[in-house]
Amino acid sequence: MPLITLLAEQYVQLRYGFVAALELALLAVGIKAENATCAGVGGVLLIGPAVTAGP
Repeated sequence: MPLITLLAEQYVQLRYGFVAALELALLAVGIKAENATCAGVGGVLLIGPAVTAGP
């Protein structure tokens, strides 16, 4: 499972940038720790780079 998370974070970093990778890490930590606030903030912040990125 950690390998899948690492690959997902690397893909997001290449596609959307370093900030999006940090937001994905925040989301993953929030889910792992069962912290709804941390996961929610990471999820909401991750929407921005996904929406603004071009093809």
